[in-house]
Amino acid sequence: MIWLFGIKLIANTYDKDVTMIKVKDVLYARFSAPDLDLMEAYLLDFGLVRAARDEGALYMRATDGEHHVHITELGPPAFQGFAFEAASMQDLAIIAKADGASPVETLETPGGGARVTIADPDGFQVEIVHGLETLAPLGVAHAAPRNSGSDRQRLGNSVRLGPGPAICKRLGHVVLNVTDFETSDAFYKSHFGLVSSDELFDEDGVIRVAFSRVDRGPEYVDHHTLLTVPAEQAALGHIAFEVEDANDVFIGHEHLVAKGYRHSWGIGRHVLGSQIFDYWFDPYGFRLEHWTDGDLFNQDTPMGRHPMATALDSQWGATAADRKV
Repeated sequence: MIWLFGIKLIANTYDKDVTMIKVKDVLYARFSAPDLDLMEAYLLDFGLVRAARDEGALYMRATDGEHHVHITELGPPAFQGFAFEAASMQDLAIIAKADGASPVETLETPGGGARVTIADPDGFQVEIVHGLETLAPLGVAHAAPRNSGSDRQRLGNSVRLGPGPAICKRLGHVVLNVTDFETSDAFYKSHFGLVSSDELFDEDGVIRVAFSRVDRGPEYVDHHTLLTVPAEQAALGHIAFEVEDANDVFIGHEHLVAKGYRHSWGIGRHVLGSQIFDYWFDPYGFRLEHWTDGDLFNQDTPMGRHPMATALDSQWGATAADRKV
């Protein structure tokens, strides 16, 4: 009885810890739009591939094995939310105990799996998913070793690239505009085990922005999986897809220009995260990024602290002044 009582006291005192899990990665983003044909045409040009479609929804995949990385449901234009991958069914059972979380439910949609849903502080739907079907990876046609000045790997072969879309490998991160940064930051870290890679402070030294990554201990992961940015109105900032290399960024850029799509920002290299970037708007005004060559951090990488202006700084190429919103 003493042991049980002790556990009860711990559970009541540390509810956030009891219901916290460490998610593995971001899985997909969920949108609604009134014209699935229009959205599919754009996403094909952006570098995704159809995984499934029915009368009410479109599921698009990338070249890595996840069944889908982008969902569009029929309806008014909106960003609905996004999904994290849980490590186990046990983690789903744990997060289902969090305040406001749904019970564990079986997904009857393409890709299957099971999930728990919970609304974040601004009302965006966060899905925590385990068991989503994996598919055979798709080939990346021009993936090849690269020669640099001090590391020559491509020997006896030439690079011959044709025009066409970039080839998206995976969804890498989500950026949210949030109305209360501290509340949102605490929500994502206390529920999903995210940790800060870089934090940005204002003129008073108060932290206002966090680049947060998943915590997989000694394993190296993307510099950020989620970026939360304070704003007057909650909205999607962008979703970001990793491509094979800088060739894909430039080839994809030229393809989207030729197709007449609306450009947002790029090409350049960020300071925080270090990735080479290029941002585009989809037909409904939501921003998508192609990126490559980003930082990889693990538990031994120290957190950085920077002034706010650093968030949009570029090392070369397009600057913050070029950004279209």
